[in-house]
Amino acid sequence: MKRIALIIVLILLAVVAFKGPDSLIGLAKMSRTASPEGQTLPNVLGQPMGKNGKKVLVAYFSWGGNTREVAKLIHEKTGGDLFEIKKEEPYPREYKPTTEIGKKEREQNLRPKLTGPLPDLKQYDVILVGYPIWWYIEPMPVKTFVEAQDLSGKIILPFATSGGSGIEGSVEDLRKTLPKAQVKDGLLVNMTGRIDSWLKENGLN
Repeated sequence: MKRIALIIVLILLAVVAFKGPDSLIGLAKMSRTASPEGQTLPNVLGQPMGKNGKKVLVAYFSWGGNTREVAKLIHEKTGGDLFEIKKEEPYPREYKPTTEIGKKEREQNLRPKLTGPLPDLKQYDVILVGYPIWWYIEPMPVKTFVEAQDLSGKIILPFATSGGSGIEGSVEDLRKTLPKAQVKDGLLVNMTGRIDSWLKENGLN
């Protein structure tokens, strides 16, 4: 048994030596982030200090997974904390039932309950909020999240994914929802290079 274990270790070391140290890092990342279908990534909290010296939170809501991937990329570039906004009662996996529920929440101006606990938003200087565009604005769970605590004076940077709608409507809606926060112009993500320039414009890259 010991001999078999030794052989396995030697093989792994040989692979790392061949591909370089990044292969080991990639293996570690894969073990943490790989998720079976229907499951979401864990929250990454506990190191709020971003790469620019400010306390940064990247908070996002994602249904199909696109916004999650963008949020992870932005988190890698900014540092700080990463938090996924999740409904207490998740949306269905199927598209049509989800649109029906989402439309009802929008028309009735509902605030769906979220799974907790939520992060203490008072500790952050900058909060990046990501979401898909649903009926021209952010999904209602995002409104639940931003209204849960006092964000007066906080810098809010919205970013969104969309199949065709712009982000302007959601930015204006967030400004109405958070009149005492500094809601900056948002980014509709359609290319990774634009993320870099947007973060640089806002002092985060």
